[in-house]
Amino acid sequence: ERARAEELQGKYPRRWRYNERILGRIKSLHGRVKNIINDFCWRIAKEIVAKAYRQKHAIVLEDLEYLRKSVNEKSSILRWKLLLFAYRRLQHAIIAKALELNIPIVIVDPRNTSSTCPRCGSKLVYVHRLAICKTCGFKRDRDIVGAMNIWLRALQAYAGMLGSSLSAPAVKDE
Repeated sequence: ERARAEELQGKYPRRWRYNERILGRIKSLHGRVKNIINDFCWRIAKEIVAKAYRQKHAIVLEDLEYLRKSVNEKSSILRWKLLLFAYRRLQHAIIAKALELNIPIVIVDPRNTSSTCPRCGSKLVYVHRLAICKTCGFKRDRDIVGAMNIWLRALQAYAGMLGSSLSAPAVKDE
């Protein structure tokens, strides 16, 4: 749908802003894309929260506050693809559904999660997507390493260090 809207804008580069029929069609296509993305986010959020509720688990989310800044530094083609993922909408939907069912939410800083070894904490070396730790010999895919480090940070934030009081961050009211 979005590609079709951009195709119309390319086909009529000067006229589309002033022709009500073309402009209406472009707005309609963009509206459909937005509705599809919103619907998808709420459906996925409902599934995630239902699973966490059944298993009596907390939900761990990345702090996406600086994601937009990092996306703006990418190339325009990559930026367009990343913005289609609608991370913030999905995160908002998950938080809203989790608050309805009183499920704990832990927000974790995602920086360096895929560049640090979850086993020993040293810097990882990459061969394509495979992360290799030169210190302890740990080998995993980049996404798995990131997920493991986010989980470890959530445990640390939720349970605190040994011998310390609980230090879970407060849930942001969104």
